[in-house]
Amino acid sequence: MPTLKQLLRSRTVLFAVAVAILSVLQGFVFALPLPPAGQAAVGCIIAVAVVLLRAITTEPLTRK
Repeated sequence: MPTLKQLLRSRTVLFAVAVAILSVLQGFVFALPLPPAGQAAVGCIIAVAVVLLRAITTEPLTRK
């Protein structure tokens, strides 16, 4: 099981934390209503970013 320090060295985990924080901020602070097409575009951008981060991953979390 990876430690917290190992998790925080992962770009994929840091990206997930950033997405979570931005989601909370958008919901409570910015309140930017997005039409369905905008939501789809944001979802696709996030999915592509996750795939790219996975593609550049070279080692498991337990080795960090």
